[in-house]
Amino acid sequence: MMLAIGSCKKDELVSDPASLAIGSYVTLVKSNNTRIDYSNLSASKVSIVVKEYGTPVDKIKLYVTKGTSTTDRSKWKLIKEVPYNGETQLEVSATEIATALGIPVTGLEPGVTYTIYNQLITKDNRTFDISNTSANVAGLAAYNMVPTWAAIIVCPFTGSMAGNYRVIQDDWVDWSPGDIVQVTDGPGANQVNLSKVWPNPAFGSVVSPLVVSVDPATGTATIPSGVTWGDYGSSTAVTGTGSTGFVFSCTGRIQVRIRITAPPFGDQGFFNLILQKQ
Repeated sequence: MMLAIGSCKKDELVSDPASLAIGSYVTLVKSNNTRIDYSNLSASKVSIVVKEYGTPVDKIKLYVTKGTSTTDRSKWKLIKEVPYNGETQLEVSATEIATALGIPVTGLEPGVTYTIYNQLITKDNRTFDISNTSANVAGLAAYNMVPTWAAIIVCPFTGSMAGNYRVIQDDWVDWSPGDIVQVTDGPGANQVNLSKVWPNPAFGSVVSPLVVSVDPATGTATIPSGVTWGDYGSSTAVTGTGSTGFVFSCTGRIQVRIRITAPPFGDQGFFNLILQKQ
């Protein structure tokens, strides 16, 4: 339980716990959906079910920001108010998120998380949210507290991504922005092959295919570690652990972050590769 304790001097300690004001928060009953399908924005919604704990809640104001959560209320954009009535469903549509952010619904970005904030207004007209709740309390699993939750914009993988792509970013510097490269499919289902991109044949040769596997439901990409995909003469290029990204059929965009080791020179870190289908 959160306790609201006013500042006091050393000789003014509160001796009666009953005199302390009881705060309020909501706990998670059920998470219905936290994914917004970019290919069906007009109908996509996210929702959770919550219930109060502590001082009775009158209503819940829902706010949103792009990216991870912040306690700076000035950055929050109001979505709407929801009356509280027992176990309450908090439902937000893609259109409502976009409207709150002042952008068209198509301006929502696949692969990006939008944080939704639950601000509680109690029946005695006090306000509780993540900005005035101890982080140590809000983060404890035992409390099951939901001061914030997430809407993740996804783009289901629908099939072939083969074709010509414009290089947007290549941190490995095999190509320059604006260059046109070729991406092929496979060899398996829900996979794309980047072997015609890395290595650039002007600098190296293919050892093994650089294959990206894609989750068909979300477009999330994974790259296995330990694959020696390029021979650059003085060194080879090998995939490292933690390589991830997105392959979005709906926008024709491939965006991966691949960790590269280069024997005998060791771990080189992560390199972004962003391609846009032409």
